[in-house]
Amino acid sequence: MKPTAHHQLVQGLLSATGLHPRAGYAAQLSTLAAVALLGISSPYAHAASENGRNPAASAPAAATAAAPAASTALPGNSLYQLDISLTDAASQRFALRDMAGTPVLVTMFYGDCNAACPIIIETLKRTVEALGPNAAKLRVLMVSLDPFNDSPAGLAQLVKNKQLDPQRFRLAVAKDESQTRMLAGALQIKFRQLGDGVINHTTRIALLDGSGLTKAVSTRLDTTPDAEFVKQINSLLKTVKN
Repeated sequence: MKPTAHHQLVQGLLSATGLHPRAGYAAQLSTLAAVALLGISSPYAHAASENGRNPAASAPAAATAAAPAASTALPGNSLYQLDISLTDAASQRFALRDMAGTPVLVTMFYGDCNAACPIIIETLKRTVEALGPNAAKLRVLMVSLDPFNDSPAGLAQLVKNKQLDPQRFRLAVAKDESQTRMLAGALQIKFRQLGDGVINHTTRIALLDGSGLTKAVSTRLDTTPDAEFVKQINSLLKTVKN
């Protein structure tokens, strides 16, 4: 029997964590839980920092319009195989796979972060600026690590305070902690609550192509754009038709 896309994704995660695909179901579940909870190596990549937030009204077309339906099935190791429901700063609900169709920079953060997250946001802004005209082909998805406290209104305020272009940047929060950890695990972002609203976490910015495959990663924590990463992004964008 031909393996399904979901099956291929699971086998990829199991393989990456060193567990044989034929291991018992309970062992597989335990390993996948570890991937989500600890960010164990998966088919996606790695980084270092902190960030987050979510939903509210009618959203700008470029950032929130549904992506074109893929004419073919997504690859088995696509990030978009994850069943994750999100709500953005415009209170619009969408599925992670709705981002398919165009290149996306994706990372995680949380709204009350005062350490690494502001640096990450500034890095993303400057990276987009460094792309020049090609930036029009790119979208940025930032998903909260704090689904308990980040709200649509809070995310919308963050967009305003940081002067983010709502047509390019989409800040969102997952439906619950389980889905938040699932995405963090796939992105290899490790995090844990320290109390008093502080979240300790690593940072990773991944470049996804239209099918949700990771094409490049930056773990640099600096407001100056990563020159090599910018080059990799531009290289991918040049393959995208206007």
